[in-house]
Amino acid sequence: MDGRADVLIVGGGSAGCVLAARLSEDPATRVVLVEAGRDFDQSGAGDLTDVAGARAFMDPRYFQPDLKARHGAHAPAAEPYKQAMLMGGGSSINGQIALRGYPDDFDHWQTMGARGWGWHDVLPYFRKLETDHDIADDNHGTQGPIAIRRTPRAEWDSISTAMSDVWTRLGYPYLDDLNGVFGDGHGPLPVCNDGVRRSSTVRTYLTPEVRGRPNLTILPETRALAIAFQNGRATGIMARRAGRTVALDAHRVIIAAGALRSPQLLQLSGIGDGNRLGRLGLPTLSHRPGVGQNLQDHPNVVLSGCLVSGAARMFSPRSVLTYLRYSSGLPPCDPSDMVMSVRGRSMWHAVGARICGLLTYIALPASRGTVTIASADPLEGPDVAFNGLSDARDSLRLREGLRFSARIMLDHLGSDLIADIFPARLSRRIERLSRPNLANAWISKLGAAMMDSSPLLRTVLVRHVISNGEDVADILANDAAADDFVRTYLGTSWHPCGTCRMGTPSDPDAVVDADGAVIGVSNLHVADASIMPRITRTNTNIPTIMIAEHMADRLKRKG
Repeated sequence: MDGRADVLIVGGGSAGCVLAARLSEDPATRVVLVEAGRDFDQSGAGDLTDVAGARAFMDPRYFQPDLKARHGAHAPAAEPYKQAMLMGGGSSINGQIALRGYPDDFDHWQTMGARGWGWHDVLPYFRKLETDHDIADDNHGTQGPIAIRRTPRAEWDSISTAMSDVWTRLGYPYLDDLNGVFGDGHGPLPVCNDGVRRSSTVRTYLTPEVRGRPNLTILPETRALAIAFQNGRATGIMARRAGRTVALDAHRVIIAAGALRSPQLLQLSGIGDGNRLGRLGLPTLSHRPGVGQNLQDHPNVVLSGCLVSGAARMFSPRSVLTYLRYSSGLPPCDPSDMVMSVRGRSMWHAVGARICGLLTYIALPASRGTVTIASADPLEGPDVAFNGLSDARDSLRLREGLRFSARIMLDHLGSDLIADIFPARLSRRIERLSRPNLANAWISKLGAAMMDSSPLLRTVLVRHVISNGEDVADILANDAAADDFVRTYLGTSWHPCGTCRMGTPSDPDAVVDADGAVIGVSNLHVADASIMPRITRTNTNIPTIMIAEHMADRLKRKG
């Protein structure tokens, strides 16, 4: 790259693509976007654009190879953690769920010092980013880049339809619009696709027309190593590109590397807890102990079962079509603090189509984790600890959520629909067997044929191949067994956020102000899921896109 950029954006994920497209609308602003991963072609049909999306999530080419995390507070060791590393980031490989969050999620941000981020401030940006194909009213957009639609109930799979009926019988109302009607209830999930292609930000914001702008430069396979400073002002980054370390200069730097990499980059550049940085031999440019703190996710547990063969069984190419918002009732937790999601299929392959499940997660967890650098080496992954269930309220809510889902599967769904219920988690073994290749496709077809041919063979496969053989009834027999189950099978929703949270400059735990400006230095901003003061009750991708839209406007106003 020749010369100095006006704006240098680090990270070409869900937020970075939006920022690059919006800030390059001014032809006088020279924008450079760098992304550590590859810029895969997403223009036509393929696993990255498929509306089901399950194959892409199991392909290791699209993920960071060096990330590990400890999910639970009692986890014995860190495990590989899936975070996207390609243009479009999570929007290119995720489940495409297009939920916004609750109005009071954003009003709560404002009470934590994120002025101008209340519900009425962010709603225009939710409308700006979307074209809703199903609902046209003042709450929904009709001109935005992201196509949003819902699968009609008549097209749902057998388990989703049955679960919807159960929830209705249990007193939870059916809500046609989960993005406009709030409170406990269930309904069709809005998703980011137009029925033909996935609406990732790389496809919908970095269009061929946008890529053709002479003032926009896109540099894939370029890994940021550190932010460069001069007299407390960000002047660019040092990066690794084509095997060489290069300097990329800019008048303004925006970090959009995600909730795990953004705090790592700040710490490597001297912004963080000065005591810890000093122990690693790094000079402290700005003492902000909140960098890497406040890590949040939606901790979950999953119970799975096999769909019984028969004429009534219907498969769906998508995994999740509907879910339930409900309240735990545990004081002082907020209402609608829990989610139960139906998984109509577990994987893309033939065996996955025969395994359904209920995933229960805490929508507003109380536990907080950390992201810290383990050394001054920028090529070494950060130490990520979610500390899931470290707060007793989370342990209790997830245990009772497990029991709720178990009662539904054992007592409310007929044996003519589901059998062989077992606890599930994405183990390394299951992940290997689910990588999208010809061998796994054939193995899965053979396994599916066995499951369909005999209930006994199906049970043997479940107990000795698919699961570890635990009996759900035994697990639920007492609190101690249920607590142990939750700790053992604690899962992640891959919704990390909060590690560079917004707040006022006087708040010692805040990292950025309401404009995303990093407190204590100049010309440096953060604009991704890491700036969320508190996690939203829903999947975080659409809120992250909203953050980028809102932040782009704020930066334009600042010049």
